[in-house]
Amino acid sequence: MPKGIIGGNKMHPLKSIQIKKTNDPTYGVWSVSTEADSEGRTDCNLGLWEGHIDEIALHLANKAMYGLRFKHFEPVIEKPGDPTKANVHISIESKELLDIGVVSVMFSDRPVTVCSSCYYKSFEIIGDQENIKRKIALSKLTDEERKILGL
Repeated sequence: MPKGIIGGNKMHPLKSIQIKKTNDPTYGVWSVSTEADSEGRTDCNLGLWEGHIDEIALHLANKAMYGLRFKHFEPVIEKPGDPTKANVHISIESKELLDIGVVSVMFSDRPVTVCSSCYYKSFEIIGDQENIKRKIALSKLTDEERKILGL
């Protein structure tokens, strides 16, 4: 039976995904989608599923407009580098995190300020202005300039 990893209303953290190693090319973690309209111009994401393609396809058959598209999913986890701007507007897809008070508490241990945003269901994250400006300026220096400045 296929197992939905990210599907419906349930979102599981990426770290909980245990991808089973196998030589079977039909088994894996698959991003599944279908056409969302009769012209096929838009897609409907059916989520991430782990299992054999045939089992997943037969399980999701009633959700297919014409057919199902499978794309092999291999998580690539990136780590954030230095800030590129001092502030950014974000939205968090969660019913519980729509209140500025809840979001402010969530970020209370982080070196940022969280404010209401002018955008719908969004918040503004503001970083340490001086530190970010310094990092942005330093990122523009060449290796020779860094050496001259002793950095």
